[in-house]
Amino acid sequence: MSIKEFSDITAYYDESRTVSETLHVVSLGEIMNMEDEPAQRWPVRNRQPREPIGSQKRAIIHERDGGICRYCGRSDQQLVLDHIIPRSAFPAHQLHIADRSDNLHSSCWDCNERRSNYEAIHIKRLGVVVQCWYCVNPEYDGDSELELPYLVNQLVFCGRCGISHVPEIEGWVL
Repeated sequence: MSIKEFSDITAYYDESRTVSETLHVVSLGEIMNMEDEPAQRWPVRNRQPREPIGSQKRAIIHERDGGICRYCGRSDQQLVLDHIIPRSAFPAHQLHIADRSDNLHSSCWDCNERRSNYEAIHIKRLGVVVQCWYCVNPEYDGDSELELPYLVNQLVFCGRCGISHVPEIEGWVL
């Protein structure tokens, strides 16, 4: 599936990636040579300034990713957040998706700079939350006979308890 096939970045975002719970390090060599044709750059659709990503969100994403660069696997470098689909590829009216935690992963500075805005292997990461549904609502512990008010089925990485679930309601995932 090529980025040129999608006029709407959200369609590409939804269709091209599957959620990965496991840590899978993909080398930059694999990314740049993953197909017979040379790697393509994403089109630049916006140049909007962005708000800094909060330290709590950043820390939970690094924890979810095991504290290593998702490209080279090194843990001895300072990590930054890398957009899986570059922020500049999103039109201005869809920027709220670009900075969501399921479009961000840990990268060392060198790998982030080398990757630039080249199309890469898109493995959607688990979104992160500070607290999952069960941390916020301990009365729903699985053994409870209480009926859930929502369908709680979106897989996430919880900053308190690890992999868990939240309702598929806008605003849960950071």
